[in-house]
Amino acid sequence: MIETKKGEMIPFNFLPIPLIKAISAKFYGLGLKLSKIFPYLKLELTQAEMSFDDKDYCSIIIAMGAIYFVLGFIISILIGIRMFPDLFLVTGLAGGILLGFFVLIQVAMYPKIKGKQKTREIERNLIFALRTMTVEIKAGVSLFDALNIIAQGDYGALSTEFTIAVKEIETGTMEEVALERIARYNPSIFFRRSIWQIINGMKAGADVSDVMQELVQTMIREEKLQITRYGNSMKLLSLMYMMLGVIIPSLGVTFLIVLSSFPQMKLGEILFWMLLVFIAVGEFMYLGILKSKTPNLMG
Repeated sequence: MIETKKGEMIPFNFLPIPLIKAISAKFYGLGLKLSKIFPYLKLELTQAEMSFDDKDYCSIIIAMGAIYFVLGFIISILIGIRMFPDLFLVTGLAGGILLGFFVLIQVAMYPKIKGKQKTREIERNLIFALRTMTVEIKAGVSLFDALNIIAQGDYGALSTEFTIAVKEIETGTMEEVALERIARYNPSIFFRRSIWQIINGMKAGADVSDVMQELVQTMIREEKLQITRYGNSMKLLSLMYMMLGVIIPSLGVTFLIVLSSFPQMKLGEILFWMLLVFIAVGEFMYLGILKSKTPNLMG
């Protein structure tokens, strides 16, 4: 029921594909209900180039959550018996629920994350590719040859998209139809907008070089707006970094030292290690936020 492309991966899956297929088939009924909660999952799977049906993928989500719930329960039980013998069952349930829920959310978000990664790679090279096409077309090169230059160039996912269009045109498909097909399910709104403007210009009989030049200017203006918004957001992110990297560690350690001076307060070394882990996780999350805020159109 679940088909996978060669090399396609399921996040957090350590089992053979046939086995995870068999396990997820048991949850197909729940997956059918879960698919109604994610109405855009089918589109996200298509944009991420994942060969799963949305209902099949929802059954995989539930199966992965159940597998990691069992693993988390067993590991937490073993830890609980050693550290909290009176609450080992509660520890096991808490650990299993937390790990299972975390994996479930990560697997559910994976198509959207993969689509955003593709969007970032496409938009990072979009301005350069459009500028190259504009120069080539103004020099007398046909649109097909300009597309072929980008397809054979080093433009990452953008070259892959144009390669698909070039191959379709070579098999007899009209240029407008081939471009329309690669734009229809592409996750990048700027890529879709650019392709649609090229198609509309071709259908209207306008000079493609003028359309391309206007596209480049539009993308450059959008890039400047993104950089401005990025600069404004950095003010808040800098404050967040000061709180996380300087204020919380220094005040937290000072507060713990003061508390440890009271005889009735028994603070062990583990609290300091927990603070260190909290800061390390916070720093990692901060780097992720910083990376996600970087404008896509910046090369």
